Amino acid sequence: MKVIKTNWINLLGVFLVVLLYAIILNLTDTSISHNLFQAIFAALILVCGYGMIFWGIFVIALIVLDLLLITRNQNNLKVKLLIEWLIVSSPFIYWTMRYKEWIFLVAIIAFLITQLLRKKHITRATH
Repeated sequence: MKVIKTNWINLLGVFLVVLLYAIILNLTDTSISHNLFQAIFAALILVCGYGMIFWGIFVIALIVLDLLLITRNQNNLKVKLLIEWLIVSSPFIYWTMRYKEWIFLVAIIAFLITQLLRKKHITRATH
């Protein structure tokens, strides 16, 4: 259970990076005129509302893969975290290439970084 609790790192990290990307994207869009508050509100709707299905699948996938790969045995933890990242990110890599939606690429990179940060927390929590 301690391993699963470390998923907050992934959720918070990916959420904040994607939200920041969406805010910057909204502010730099010259075809729309809006202020900072409107850009933040639009980004929140994009990340939370439109991304609701993404967040649900993301959390479930993390929990299932943690249970299958990590909770029983933390040997080769970095490799297991990278495998988990690859499995969870695969559909988003495809969608990035297929639809040219760069927000998915931002999420994939943020997820990779948070997975590597999570290694230290898992090691500390289980020892």
